[in-house]
Amino acid sequence: MNIEDFKPDKHSFESIFEKQKEIKFLYEPEAREIFSQFDIDTYEDQEVFKRYCWRITEELMEALEDRKNHNHFREELIDGFNFMVELYLLYGWDFAKVKSPVQLSNCSIEEKVLKVVYYLGVTANVLKNRQWRKSQYLVDLYIFEARFKKIWTSYMEIFYSMGMSDDDISSLWSLKYKVNLFRLKTNY
Repeated sequence: MNIEDFKPDKHSFESIFEKQKEIKFLYEPEAREIFSQFDIDTYEDQEVFKRYCWRITEELMEALEDRKNHNHFREELIDGFNFMVELYLLYGWDFAKVKSPVQLSNCSIEEKVLKVVYYLGVTANVLKNRQWRKSQYLVDLYIFEARFKKIWTSYMEIFYSMGMSDDDISSLWSLKYKVNLFRLKTNY
């Protein structure tokens, strides 16, 4: 079962954030507590944040690996998008907090993907608490949040540079949402 087996719907980005949170908790009920008590200044929660950064990176690399298969490329991009939405939800941000104007650059899709990975890395790099340290450090939220917002804008640049509109992104997201609901219902 994949996105080609369903018909798309249109959702606002606000609705996408809400529905992605719902499906997240259906897949991982234990995540509800993590999301509700998330504290960016603790080592444990910084590790959770970094795992999400890796999930996004992994999906982007999977997309690039099969770049010539347009449908698979788009499906992997939307998988990474889903993890990105969950990353913002984890931090406590909704769409109103992340939406920003996107400027298109002339670089290749591959370079745009690497730009997202770069912002994931430099954002996670602000998180300096380590298991072996006796002292834990407060996060410089000014730097962290400025970098964090750039993940969203650089990810959206990938979609927009492919000629996709917000409605196209929403439709693609809805297809993957339906696949995920099917997988949950059938214990896939």
